[in-house]
Amino acid sequence: MDILGAIAIGTEKYGDKVSPRISRNAPIILSQMWRQILGQALYQILVMMVLMYFGGLMFFEESFNLINTPLRVELDGEYVATNRLVLDTICFYTFILMNMFNMINCRIIEDQEMNPLKNICNNFMFWVIFALDIGVTELMLLAGDFDLGSALIGTAPLSIGQRVTCWVLGALSIGVNLGLKKIPKHHFDFMRANVDLEKRPDAADD
Repeated sequence: MDILGAIAIGTEKYGDKVSPRISRNAPIILSQMWRQILGQALYQILVMMVLMYFGGLMFFEESFNLINTPLRVELDGEYVATNRLVLDTICFYTFILMNMFNMINCRIIEDQEMNPLKNICNNFMFWVIFALDIGVTELMLLAGDFDLGSALIGTAPLSIGQRVTCWVLGALSIGVNLGLKKIPKHHFDFMRANVDLEKRPDAADD
């Protein structure tokens, strides 16, 4: 899915308002990109930590051990998903949706542009790949409804409330992005100046 997301973003037309990369030695990741990368990473880490450590209290009546509880148990001759596997599925689904909605954020990196849906219909390929990603994810969740699919894919059925929670947490990535744009980008200039992801560690200094 990371590869498909990269392809989708790679098909976006380069914005006229974005500072051009005038030299091959200039950093390819701009300050506003670092702002979004670090901000979204922090949001996703916080969400995943809350779900992993407090999800058992939020979604289930009985607590369970995050490590020792089996993922599936035999009941009346059938193997059914335990609450631990359900929570794992919630974490997986939420993580995918957060990244899917962040793909929309990544279309618009202009510092002052607050509309993430700007020119929403100008790239058909982006939305084809977006829909493909969502479709594959939904199929993986659908597999959790069946014993074989659950055993192979490692997912469990989710309730409507659990699905809605995952979608809300995913969609909040757009709100987080809008909030991040209120932070002046010059606060992230140090990342642009000191972090070079293109330079090989063993490369000799010029």
